[in-house]
Amino acid sequence: MHGDRFGPLAVRPPIELTVAATSRQPVPLRDKFLKDWKVVKRARFNAAKRFERKQGASTLAFALAGVIGFLLPFYAFLFKDALSVHTKNVIDFTAYVTGALSLMVGLIEQAKDYPAKARRFDTCGRKVNVLVRRLAMSAGYDRALPPLLEEYERALDECQENHDDIDYEIALAQQRLEDAADKESARWQLARLKLVERVRIYWLYAATWVTPALVGLVLWWTLYSLAPGR
Repeated sequence: MHGDRFGPLAVRPPIELTVAATSRQPVPLRDKFLKDWKVVKRARFNAAKRFERKQGASTLAFALAGVIGFLLPFYAFLFKDALSVHTKNVIDFTAYVTGALSLMVGLIEQAKDYPAKARRFDTCGRKVNVLVRRLAMSAGYDRALPPLLEEYERALDECQENHDDIDYEIALAQQRLEDAADKESARWQLARLKLVERVRIYWLYAATWVTPALVGLVLWWTLYSLAPGR
């Protein structure tokens, strides 16, 4: 009667197969979390490095504001007898405009407090890295995974800010470089993304420093062409 109710004993799955099947089911989920968290960890570290580069660029803008705004007019003053009037005026114009723009951009960027953001993202990346190690050492999906998920969400919330798309794209490229068989292609893609990141960081500073020089060159050429005796 016991066999009629629960089915023939011959067709029941063995106990060890049932346990093995249930133990294998959560493994892909854990592997997915492990892969995703590795990418997020890299993205957080990439964001921290990006903010450090922005802080360095803003500091350089301050330095060049003083150097260009002071040294070029001083140079024009020292050699005023050897320079034509319009050449001295163009040098002064270029120096003052470049120095003022560089100082303004530096002040705006310094007000964004990049060092604090870099520290937050670096701390978050370190916390996620610890969770990645703990998850990698776990035996499988059991009671240990929900607490790790809670700690992961808490680490992201404490950062108070999400990384940019470029940080995530570079992290994916770094992961592909680590896993891909074609290292050369993956390395080229990573280099391209890093170049895009550098351009996004430094283009404003380059425009600030190059544009006044180009305008000054055009003014100098115009004044030189219109000078008497030309």
